[in-house]
Amino acid sequence: MKKLILILLVLTLALSLSPASAEPSPLLGQPFADFTVSDADGILFFSLSSALKTHHDAVLINLWATWCPPCGREMPYLEAVYQQYSDRVAFIALSIEDTDTYDKIASYRDARGLHFPMGRDENASVYRRLGVTSIPATLIVDRFGKVGFLQTGSFMSADEIARLLDAFLGEDYTQTTVLTSIPADATTRAFPVSDDRAILVENEDARLVLFHEASDPVPQPVYIVPDDTAHLRLTLTALDDPSEAVYYNYEDVRIVQSLLDPDQNAYLVDEPMPDPDFEDFYVCSVLIPGGSSARVPGVYLIPDDSCIEPLANAFRSSGYDITWEYADSALPGPSAPDAYSIRVVDQDGQSVPGVTVTFCTDSVCAMQTSDPDGNITFSGDPDIYHVQITKVPDGYAFDQDFELTTSAEYSQWLLRIRHLIQ
Repeated sequence: MKKLILILLVLTLALSLSPASAEPSPLLGQPFADFTVSDADGILFFSLSSALKTHHDAVLINLWATWCPPCGREMPYLEAVYQQYSDRVAFIALSIEDTDTYDKIASYRDARGLHFPMGRDENASVYRRLGVTSIPATLIVDRFGKVGFLQTGSFMSADEIARLLDAFLGEDYTQTTVLTSIPADATTRAFPVSDDRAILVENEDARLVLFHEASDPVPQPVYIVPDDTAHLRLTLTALDDPSEAVYYNYEDVRIVQSLLDPDQNAYLVDEPMPDPDFEDFYVCSVLIPGGSSARVPGVYLIPDDSCIEPLANAFRSSGYDITWEYADSALPGPSAPDAYSIRVVDQDGQSVPGVTVTFCTDSVCAMQTSDPDGNITFSGDPDIYHVQITKVPDGYAFDQDFELTTSAEYSQWLLRIRHLIQ
């Protein structure tokens, strides 16, 4: 089957693949009625009340179906968190699909190496009680038996789920907390950034074709990649949050932060190329959520020249006036910076002035402080510097063991610290 995503569909898909947000619901803060789950032989193996009585501080209830691709995408994240939290949190994943028999669920579970309990939501009774209209849906019931969180849409990482569960655990959890969004990542982290958002194709034999649309002055890049795999490098700007930016192709979606290669200080992803006999067209893009500056840079990947006209005709059939040309060279990457620069933000992406850091080599150290816009610029000689935080303003904190190691060339970074005032 031809897997073709046009520009308008890409923008629609981008919105649907953005990190999920919690659904406002009258259930939040209210007791959730007990329910039971039995196996194929009618033997009870899960009940909400029992889960809360057996030393669990919370229960995670996931609604899904075997035919649901976003459900499948988040299953490895649920598994990773289950392995870490199962002694404190009870997990149950319930299929709402009538045709998902227990044998089918068992095969699904085994094929994906899942170990958390999975069963059937008979007559979709739990699903209907949630009042939602799509899956996956996830509900957190706290130790007091009350609903603390409800979302529709898949989780984007195991770390998201862990941050969510942590909000309901611990000795200081003495009354029901209601969350309407997943807590932001507040660990001290540094992320490489550049002047431009882009997807760069790094295959040596790749060729660039530019699609021109009469009403759009910016051409659409289409890369011919004759190799089995397209090697992509993503770049974000200092205004973008890698923990919220989403990379996707026609069937995959990942948080850009998860693509960071620590050895190369770059966001890297390998995309298997389609077989030209199937006339498959890949589009790979990045969604930058929020703000008027958000845009979606994207590239099409095709295996050879024979796919150019079919792709162009697909655009034309959707009403676009398309012409195309071979480009003399690949699109240029971001320009090299002329200093080391750091933008300091908190977990909500807000600039933080007054943060002092040191740039040190084996022989020299220099101290710099972020300006009112949270920016630090250091124009010392290019070298490998160890950057450490020495001081933050009142109301902020950082991980004491944090250290950033720069490259021997000038580079740009986004530095995230923690705002303590919520």
